[in-house]
Amino acid sequence: MALIGDIVESRTHRQRQALHDAFAAAIARANAEVPVDDPAVITVGDEFQCVYPTLGAALRASFVVRAELHPTADVRFGLGRGEVTTLDPVRGIHDGPAYWAAREAITTAEDRARRAQTRTSRTAYVAPDEPEATVAAVRAALDCLDFMVGSMSTTSRGVLGGLMRGLAQQDIADELGISASAVSQRVRRDGIGVALEAMSTLGGLP
Repeated sequence: MALIGDIVESRTHRQRQALHDAFAAAIARANAEVPVDDPAVITVGDEFQCVYPTLGAALRASFVVRAELHPTADVRFGLGRGEVTTLDPVRGIHDGPAYWAAREAITTAEDRARRAQTRTSRTAYVAPDEPEATVAAVRAALDCLDFMVGSMSTTSRGVLGGLMRGLAQQDIADELGISASAVSQRVRRDGIGVALEAMSTLGGLP
């Protein structure tokens, strides 16, 4: 399973070095926390690419990277299932059907984000050899999750990120400068609990 990630509007970011450092840190965390066949590496154009054993693992990595980079930057992701060919094992450069599919997927996510009705789209999945209905179901779930996360306020995104890191609600409250009851209210009111369940389910896909 190939995963390509691309920082949204990275060229307009005012502090490029700080962005690169944050990007590298987010990728390092994903590499440390999620089982990976070929660790994520940053390539040209503020992209990273990597290979995972399952769709679920690739999605978990995307969740980690996106949460870790918020609010510094947002990321779009393309996931592709298929064979992977290693072109340069030293620099981690790959090719093959999985990467072609992932490239198509990230282009799809970018195109959908330009439309008003799907402006929150950040993740797309392409798997030419899978049943069309299965791929469509995964895409629908990802669209819903992207909408939920993309519609959250910065504070609620911070709560989500803290829960993803396994922090207690009081620790999240201290980190964000709000009360523990406010954290609990946001989990219920803003769909944070639902988003976490969706991430857990998607993260278990084969």
